[in-house]
Amino acid sequence: MVKIRQFQVVGRKRPTEVDPTPKIYRMRLFAKSKVTAQSRFWYFLHQFANMKASTGEILGVTEIREKNPRVVKNFGILIRYNSRSGTHNMYKEFRDVTLCGAVEQMYQDMAGRHRARYSTIHIVDAKEVPAGIKATQEYNPDKDGPVPPPAVQRLNMKQFLDSRIKFPLPHRIPRPSQKKYRTTFKANRPTTFFS
Repeated sequence: MVKIRQFQVVGRKRPTEVDPTPKIYRMRLFAKSKVTAQSRFWYFLHQFANMKASTGEILGVTEIREKNPRVVKNFGILIRYNSRSGTHNMYKEFRDVTLCGAVEQMYQDMAGRHRARYSTIHIVDAKEVPAGIKATQEYNPDKDGPVPPPAVQRLNMKQFLDSRIKFPLPHRIPRPSQKKYRTTFKANRPTTFFS
């Protein structure tokens, strides 16, 4: 399976004598390849500006890579998707080491829960939401400003924000160290519960 990558596509309308310096548009897109990212750029740009690939030009396509893909982060993704009954807006949160990994999780989640196809899902915004004290403290307009800071909202994500979180392994089956010690029957009943 081809991984989803993040691209920044910059384009504009082709300069003419009437408009020698047209407005430049920049878009952050998630796609499997550079060509698909350019195609999606023209698809979205055609919806709100009278432009298409034949009348415009791509100035640059760059791939955006994760700064630190070794640390688990919380990501919030705002999407709009078409179902059988209509168009819906939705906000989802995922934990992953990269934003592209969180987007892949979102596509799998939408396919499983809502039967939404890849082509019907449009990502409106995708960003990292802070964890720790920033996510759990109350909003103070005097200190934080007029706009509340982004924080983890979903309970499924909040349960992982505990610094003392543990993942116990209560039921462990002892395995033989080598294949020659493997037997069908044991002389003693094995202890599988470790507290």
